[in-house]
Amino acid sequence: MALSLQTIFNFTETPFKLKLLAGKKGFKKNVSWVYYTEDAATIEFIRGGELTVTLGVNFERSKDNLGIHSDDYIYIFLKEFIDEFIKHDATGLIINTGKYIKEIPQRVIDYCNEKDFPLLSMPWEVHTIDLMQEIGNMIVSDNQNTNTIERYLYKAIYRKNDFDPNQIANTIFRDAKTFTIMLVDLKESLFNENLEKIKRYVQFNFNARISLKQTDYASFIHNHKVIFILKNVEPFAIQEIFKLVKEDRYFKDSIVSVSDSTGTVEELSEIYEHAKIALEINSEPDKINYYENLGLYKILFDVKNPKILKTFYNENLGKLEELDADKKEDFLRTLALYLKTGGNVLKVAELNNAHRNTILYRISRMEEILGFDFSDGEIRTALQVCLYIRNLNNLG
Repeated sequence: MALSLQTIFNFTETPFKLKLLAGKKGFKKNVSWVYYTEDAATIEFIRGGELTVTLGVNFERSKDNLGIHSDDYIYIFLKEFIDEFIKHDATGLIINTGKYIKEIPQRVIDYCNEKDFPLLSMPWEVHTIDLMQEIGNMIVSDNQNTNTIERYLYKAIYRKNDFDPNQIANTIFRDAKTFTIMLVDLKESLFNENLEKIKRYVQFNFNARISLKQTDYASFIHNHKVIFILKNVEPFAIQEIFKLVKEDRYFKDSIVSVSDSTGTVEELSEIYEHAKIALEINSEPDKINYYENLGLYKILFDVKNPKILKTFYNENLGKLEELDADKKEDFLRTLALYLKTGGNVLKVAELNNAHRNTILYRISRMEEILGFDFSDGEIRTALQVCLYIRNLNNLG
């Protein structure tokens, strides 16, 4: 998890006399670190998510150097800072007022409200270093807790034999009645970027837009997927995350899947596999791919001995595998459509962009090769199961 600006403000408002002046809508943003600067040119070094602090030391200097004494100059000076902070995904700005910047103009406050950029003030008698140290300690402590939770969950999913379920007792999941896993499959092109950059974006930008409490979920990235572990999740929360994915500038083309739920942390690895198979079988980017909607695939997936499935497939459709690749694919595609349409040859021809006689020939040829009568209901059922098995095997 990560600390939100709202959380940090709640703990530091009174002791450090902080005042929120603008940008309350951005208060849910997560804070990666606290960053002090007096020079707008150095803002390019921040990586995103920083809560920034300035005294305005250079305000008086630049005003005197430029010979500018207009009251508008403070607005111009601060707007340059704010625009750079927004450009580089900073979380907010704290201005230590009283010596260099006496008062923050209403125009600056209005501008920050317009941009939903949190702007806070702190009086000069409060030492900036004390505030920065307090926030830094909070972030370090939270990062340690986050890393611990992620490590536990990673073990629960990928290294089940090394996982001790009692470890969850000291985390945000100690009161979980149900666990659900949601996967966001990221496009390969995203990983041309630095992986740490993607992780920071998820933690300090994307997650900050989720309305769930920070104690209701955890997330991490593994194998090109964002993995959300949701506690006691309601359907609206899943829909909300999906909507955010589809609206996101980076993730909008990603595929999303959701597992079934379990009441025990020991089954996280199992429901993760369920979410993964829903992702791989359906692969539809415009909807949530639920494991619960997989139908017969759920039964086949849980068959513990894969040799049983392979034998069943070979007994029924194995002879088609002996054909050359192009013909085999044509036959299998035709068979899939034939079964899906209930044997409607005209519909199959339309969907397959082929002549009716071509479809009739393929059906007749497959019946001959396999030795089956496709009008037999039991045969159709067996062939449909075989196509499901083939899809599962293709998941590799």
